[in-house]
Amino acid sequence: MDSYAISTGWWLSLLVTLVLYAVIEWWHIRKDHVVGFKEAVLWSIFFVSLGILYAVPIYIWIGHQAGTEYLAAFFTEKALSLDNLFVFGLIFAAFKVPKKLERRILDYGVVGAIVFRLLFIVGGIALLEQFEWISIIFGLILLRAAWHSYVDAIGKSKETEVTDTKTWKFLSSILPFTHEYHGNKLILKRGGKHVLTMLAVVIIMIELTDVLFAVDSVPAVLAISTNRFIAYSSNVMAILGLRALYFVYARVADRFWALKWGISVILGWISMKLILAPFGIHISYVLNLGVILGILLLSVVLSTALNDQRK
Repeated sequence: MDSYAISTGWWLSLLVTLVLYAVIEWWHIRKDHVVGFKEAVLWSIFFVSLGILYAVPIYIWIGHQAGTEYLAAFFTEKALSLDNLFVFGLIFAAFKVPKKLERRILDYGVVGAIVFRLLFIVGGIALLEQFEWISIIFGLILLRAAWHSYVDAIGKSKETEVTDTKTWKFLSSILPFTHEYHGNKLILKRGGKHVLTMLAVVIIMIELTDVLFAVDSVPAVLAISTNRFIAYSSNVMAILGLRALYFVYARVADRFWALKWGISVILGWISMKLILAPFGIHISYVLNLGVILGILLLSVVLSTALNDQRK
């Protein structure tokens, strides 16, 4: 458990950050456009830098433990979000989303993620406070995620078309929608009835996908910190750059192939931390950050050094 207190001012600082993000995104999506690689790189650098710099005042005014836990949770969520981006790409391809609408859809996804993560984190912490053994279940969930990530890394995962998933079949059976895109409109009126556009349907698919990913990422962050502010702020700061990172990762995913292995190892490490906690075995937060950063750095180095041999 954490040994530090969080004042209301910290929550206000997070709220101000979210408001500024909303203003920036509103300004940019007034006119839909295709996001270029250079633009995506610059915004990715900005949001990653913002997330890291946010740790500085936490270190100074809350303490070393809080700052270390924040950074560990931030980098963990950033790494796990790469899998989200891959699935988002599959959804965009399956539903033939126009390139200029991708940014708008991802912004809706970010908003949904911010809301759902708050609910999941608050609920997860409440469960841990009431039942300590719940961390074992969280750990097993992460262990399963680690295995799936490993299977994906070795290329043995079974690819399923998005339109063949149970989620899509269920949605298509209950939602009235048109199979066309009509600019950025979400609802149309046809034959006296309101129907959803394909844009609205894709947004719903993205939101449901993020809920499924939260089942893995929230236990991961709670294994690092059970403080509501640290757990949530680290998730929010990692999520804010998700939209820009998508357009970068889509271009460099093959180059940094070892990150999939790194994510698998990180998930396995954190799952062990959760499973052992009820037995009184606790891993230092400094060691935890060191392991996470070390694995990510090693993954990048291996991807760069062994890229030619892999080809």
